[in-house]
Amino acid sequence: MDEDQIDHEQFCSSQRSHFVHKNEFMSLVEIMTCNEPQVKDVTDALVRITDILDLYQEQPHLLDHTLENMVQPAMKRLREIIETNTNTKAHPDEITVLLFRFVYLLTKTRGFKTIVKFMSHEVTDLEPVFEFLSRLDPTKSDLWEARYVCFIWLSLICMIPFDLKRIDSGSQQSSLIVKMIELCKSYLRSTGKERDGASLLIARLLSRQDLNNDHLIPYIEWTKIRLSSDADVFETTGILQSLCITYQLAPREVLLPSLDNTIVPLLTMPFFDRFANNAIIRKFHMKLTQRVGLCYLKPKIAFWRYQRGNRSLRQNLDGILINDSGISKHVNKIECQNLNGNDEEDISDNLEVIIEILLNGLRDKDTIVRWSSAKGIGRITQRLPQDLAEDVVDSLLELFEENTFLDKTNSLDLSAVSDHTWHGVSLAVAELARRGLLLPERLKQTIPWIIKGLKFDLKRGSHSIGAHVRDACCYVCWAFARAYAPEIMKPFVNEIAQNLVVVSVFDREINVRRASSAAFQENVGRQGIFPHGIEIIQSADYFSLGNRNNAFLNVSYTIAKFDEYRYHLIQHLITITAKHWDKAIRILASKVLHNLVSLDPNYFIEHVLPYLIPHATDKDMQISHGALLAIAEICLALYETGDSHIVSLYHNELHTNLLTSIVSNLPLRSLTTFGSEHIREATCHLITNLSTTRVNASNSLSDWKKVIHSSLERKEESVQEFAVISFGAIAEAYGVDKKEVDYAISKIDTQNSNHYSRRGYALALGTLDYSEHKDWLHTVIIQLCKASQIQENPVANDAEAKRNAVVGLNKIFCKLGDNLKEAISYDDFQYVLSTLELCFTDYSTDQRGDVGSWVRTAIMEFIGYLLPCISKLDTLQDEQTYLSMDNTSKLVAYLLKQSVERIDKVRSNAGKVICDLIFLSKYFKCPGQDYLRQHIKQDLSWSDPSELYPVVVQLLQIPEYRFELLTGLISSAGGLTESLVRYSSSCLTEYMDALPIFESKDASLETIFSILLDIFVKYEKQDRITLPLLDVLGFLYESGTLANVGNVNLHLKLFMLVKKEVFKCRNIRKLLSSVKLFAGLISINNTQVKTKAFQQLFLYLVHAFPRIRVEASEQLFTQISVSSEYEDDEKVMEAIDILTGTDWTGSLNEIKEQRDKLYPLLNIQKPVLVKKK
Repeated sequence: MDEDQIDHEQFCSSQRSHFVHKNEFMSLVEIMTCNEPQVKDVTDALVRITDILDLYQEQPHLLDHTLENMVQPAMKRLREIIETNTNTKAHPDEITVLLFRFVYLLTKTRGFKTIVKFMSHEVTDLEPVFEFLSRLDPTKSDLWEARYVCFIWLSLICMIPFDLKRIDSGSQQSSLIVKMIELCKSYLRSTGKERDGASLLIARLLSRQDLNNDHLIPYIEWTKIRLSSDADVFETTGILQSLCITYQLAPREVLLPSLDNTIVPLLTMPFFDRFANNAIIRKFHMKLTQRVGLCYLKPKIAFWRYQRGNRSLRQNLDGILINDSGISKHVNKIECQNLNGNDEEDISDNLEVIIEILLNGLRDKDTIVRWSSAKGIGRITQRLPQDLAEDVVDSLLELFEENTFLDKTNSLDLSAVSDHTWHGVSLAVAELARRGLLLPERLKQTIPWIIKGLKFDLKRGSHSIGAHVRDACCYVCWAFARAYAPEIMKPFVNEIAQNLVVVSVFDREINVRRASSAAFQENVGRQGIFPHGIEIIQSADYFSLGNRNNAFLNVSYTIAKFDEYRYHLIQHLITITAKHWDKAIRILASKVLHNLVSLDPNYFIEHVLPYLIPHATDKDMQISHGALLAIAEICLALYETGDSHIVSLYHNELHTNLLTSIVSNLPLRSLTTFGSEHIREATCHLITNLSTTRVNASNSLSDWKKVIHSSLERKEESVQEFAVISFGAIAEAYGVDKKEVDYAISKIDTQNSNHYSRRGYALALGTLDYSEHKDWLHTVIIQLCKASQIQENPVANDAEAKRNAVVGLNKIFCKLGDNLKEAISYDDFQYVLSTLELCFTDYSTDQRGDVGSWVRTAIMEFIGYLLPCISKLDTLQDEQTYLSMDNTSKLVAYLLKQSVERIDKVRSNAGKVICDLIFLSKYFKCPGQDYLRQHIKQDLSWSDPSELYPVVVQLLQIPEYRFELLTGLISSAGGLTESLVRYSSSCLTEYMDALPIFESKDASLETIFSILLDIFVKYEKQDRITLPLLDVLGFLYESGTLANVGNVNLHLKLFMLVKKEVFKCRNIRKLLSSVKLFAGLISINNTQVKTKAFQQLFLYLVHAFPRIRVEASEQLFTQISVSSEYEDDEKVMEAIDILTGTDWTGSLNEIKEQRDKLYPLLNIQKPVLVKKK
């Protein structure tokens, strides 16, 4: 809900009330249209203009008051440029191109029909603009805006009320008109926007009275030749578009001679089959067809159409009185004229072909084609005599019946119908209704189809289709509200209102919910007779219905308070929504039913449950799943009413037997086949709620437990979660015996190869209440502790099983509460603490990454409860102390280690637990607690490395946490995130640089160095730690930090540890890090350390890997070059020449000779191999 509210706020904030950028925009226009503009200034201005216009793309009408001042300066400047530029130069200058681009941007934002009104249209403009357009190179891609603007400019100029033949000043063989038509023809095959401009211009020309007699028929014949030959998709589109505009603009008397023999044959030409997959061409086919059909009929409005008395909403509302019964009655008598008129006309036979094309267009697979067909049918029907119009309506309604049949229950089955056809017909019906062409007596025949369309939803595989049909039917209802008087709609009000409300709150798609709400609001305003209309539209508005959860759970409850809608909502939920293909919708339906129970519990007991119970065992798993969830939620809601009468009715033996036997009667296939996880979830949920409501389940309890135990062993975590809750609910309601607990304990044994069962039963054991069975606790806790520990066997080392074991322990301890010491022995508690410490070392990985982090996160949540609880009990009770300071310091050290780990989520969880312990826990004590409170702030962002690491390195002052904290910092230094590596390593280096070298009361450099060596010893051969540790140590030597440590033994110990770590190592990264570290040891001012480092690097010069040899040579060169010890020494210079001049990637025999020369030159004793005895 929060995200939707944010979206709505952003939407509202983006809506403007006026053109707020007016002054800035006009100043930019002045820059573009000044006399001597600079190209850079104009370019920058156009970039800013583009940004401003983009802001008004959704509200272009705000520009209207300023459009004239925007367009005319640019057009004036363009006129001057065109008039002065009379040469044959093909490419205009850059300023001209930018001005044309500016005008195009205005047409893109506001539409060319609005912008073209402000262009100049003098007679003298015609030839210069045409000549300029003719000179533009059609192959230049950067001139397309100029060409398009010239075309629409010419389309305005050519409307001047003078004979164009007289304006032509040329003396060439071809006239200006012919040249313009030929130019348009050439651009009709363009792939860009110029095609639209050329189509408009040629249509304007052909629609002129002084040109159409000579050029219209030849042009149509030319189009037929081109369309029947090799015209490609672009030229075909352009030709059809030009014909559509022509038959829209030209006078009817001019077009009539071209209909029968010229244009109608074009409508059935075979080229349409060639482009059958092109939606644009099919759309223009429909558009041209309807315009040809309109030419056959006189432009009149049918006298027989239905006319509502008042078309104005205000007049309609003023003309309505509300009588005592709450039913609105119109003051004026609405007359429906049914006259055919005296001027009868002959109807061409070709009109039947045209209507047939349009009716077929309603079946098209693309919406734009269906929409064009629907509008065409509406416009043509408006001019037809009544008897022919009635035939059109009959044909439309017959399309609804297409591919329908009656099923076994004698109800209409729509599974085989086409959603495209229903959508097209619905749009056509809406168009007829809007125009008053669907007479009132037809409503009784039409409205049942529209009601079915409001709930049109056909399942196709794993999804459904029909949202566009439902949306179109909402449009029909909207059109009905505007077209018909209240007394006409009165017989259908309840049915329409109920169905619109249902769609408004229960449809899956947001656009359909909003469309239905808009139709409902229109009916409330126009009709005034919808029950409780005002109250409903106040709660079911555009924004409240935008969020699906809010629409289902909150808005529906508000509407259901009205009796007129309540039972229709409930029936829709149980008959349609609970059977929906989308699982999320079925779940929401069950929650809505839970909410509605309180409004009429008796209805749910007497009608809803008897309907749902048989469906719960249906073979169709979607129906069964929805019914199981709905029954579960209804049962719980009935029990929660607290009404003794309702509860007693619910606990009636008949109802109880039917409810408890549902699980036993479920088809076995529903619990085992593909997709059975959903049925298991719903079944377990039903068992949970039936157990919670304490129904008598003595006959079915064993079947319930079978389902639960088999679900606990399923691989789906969601199924296990529901089964775990059911396990606890049954245990609480009906009790649990030792045999079941022993069985569950055996399932979590690490020797059990089925790790799925280990996961489920580990959680299940945590749901039991052990307050009355404390003797079971020892075995349960020991087994859960063992199940949470790292296993050597990779198969047994299942991350989810270990995590769930920790979660189970946590739940057990939480339930024990203050009785913890009474229930758990000291030894068991110590075993739990040792298990927690072991779990903190779980860094198991698989293809999913660090899955051990799941265990560590669960442990931290457990500690967040356990430590404050046991600290409180130790403080307040005079019994044996369970938690020692040593245990506390270890656990806090582990928490601090996790707080600097690589994973953001782990750091955040650890930080939350640490803050809760040191700030919120009254009885908790740990070493350095005051120091922790001083440096750690409650608002510290634990996931932000830049904020976290400067704070955490200061905690190294506390000796108890030093080892683990340093280990965590080292681990982070080897992470994959650049910021993490940078801040962790740099903060540690800065901290160590600031330390005193020798021992002090606080931390010293030698102390930290010694701990780093201890970490090396502990994590020997564990690349997770040793790799970043080698990098950090190498960096500390490189920065000179560790060179200040004078204790030679520490350096020698490090040398031996690194040498041992990389012995027979084939890890390139580790070897490279060791090379850098050995190079760093050369900087130590001690002969023994330096000699050993040189010897090791010389060995690397003949390593099996060429990359290692190259790296060793580069590090040696760097160390020798920067060392002041080797300045002005000829031997050293010779050694440098060998290091830099030798190809260390060559053969080892040659390299060894060069390497051996380095020993005497650098005064390093060559090591001697000693044979082992």
